[in-house]
Formats: sequence, C-alpha cells, structure tokens
Amino acid sequence: HGAVSEIDYWSKSLGTMRRAFVYTPPGYMNGTLKYRVLYLVHGAGDSEEAWSRTGHANLILDNLIATGKARPMIVVMPNGHTPDRPGADILNNQDFGNDFLNDLLPYVEAHFRTINTADARAMAGLSMGGIHTFNHGLTHPELFHSIGIFSSGLGIGAPGNDAIARYEAANDAALKRDATDLKLVYYAIGAQDPFGGVLPAARGMLDKYDIKYVFHPSD
Repeated sequence: HGAVSEIDYWSKSLGTMRRAFVYTPPGYMNGTLKYRVLYLVHGAGDSEEAWSRTGHANLILDNLIATGKARPMIVVMPNGHTPDRPGADILNNQDFGNDFLNDLLPYVEAHFRTINTADARAMAGLSMGGIHTFNHGLTHPELFHSIGIFSSGLGIGAPGNDAIARYEAANDAALKRDATDLKLVYYAIGAQDPFGGVLPAARGMLDKYDIKYVFHPSD
C-alpha cells in the first residue's frame, strides 16, 4: 500500500497556515525515485480529506498501480476552500490560485521527490475543483500538460456567454498554447448533472481553441 500524509504549510498568499493531504505510492518511503504528480481538487461540499477518507482514492490507486493500469505517482489533495473575504465569489476569485500556484506547489516540490516538468504534472478537479482546474490548470500549460475536469463547467453563477467571453479575454494566449502543448484533457459529466447547462459553452470554448479533449458523458 501507499501512504497518505497530512501536511501543513504556510500560505504567504493568504497569510495563514493551510492543510493538504498527499498520497505517495508503494515503495516511496524506502526509495529514491522521483514521481509524477497529480493535483486533485475536491468539490464545494467537501474538504481536502474527502478524496482519501470518503473516495478511497489511495486504495483505488494502490489497485491500479498493482495491476499495471497506472504508473506510480504522487497525488496532492489541496484545500479548495479559502478564508472568507467580503465580496469574494467562492467560485471566481484568485485566492485559491495564488495559494495553489505560489505556495502549495513549491512546497510540494521542495519536500517530496517530484519530477518538476509540465509533462509530469497533472491537475484535476470535481465540481468546484473543476472550476479551479479551468481557472488555474488549463490556463497554465507551462505547468500542467494533463487536465481532468469532472462534473463542472464555465459560466456557473453568471450568464454562460458572458463568463466565457471574460475567460477567453483573460486567458487567450494560454488557451492558444493549450492546443499544441497539452497531452490530455479529460472531461466527464453526467446526463442529469446540475452543471449540465453550462457544458455547451465550455465545450464550445475548447473547440474554438482547437483544444483536443476526451469527453465522457454518463447516465
């Protein structure tokens, strides 16, 4: 089995201590190898504990690695929530991104044996975590070449076209680079998902920029 560690780190961006959980694969503790890293972000109703304590992501990975269906990797499960700030939108502010990119990612790479290249980094998220991935993963092809978006979209809480236009204007250069740099974009959503209404706008944006993606709808 791999191990799940609880880490505490200082977030200079937010001025507070923050917590994350980190899965390290079997053999990590007694080895010297460096590993690829997946940053996996939870939804709005969950916390950084959810992937391992409720979703059993660590046990799923143990089994996938044991059967040769996944390469050994490190999985970092950050806190997707940030301290309340008057007037801040939980889904659309830079607090998480600043902490994630400027504080957590450097901490992980300083304290764990990681391969620090974009080809070896992935970011994925569920629901709110998917929005974080749209905002801070898809927009950073210099950092992440693999992206996973689950049960999420752009335009939540605002008219879809307006949100897409703002997103494109803010991230045009990165989105153009995504079309050539990204190795995988995996997009999964259920037919009855309440976020389904914003799906066409998000997919249209990916198509507009010629960003190839694997789309997995389910019942």
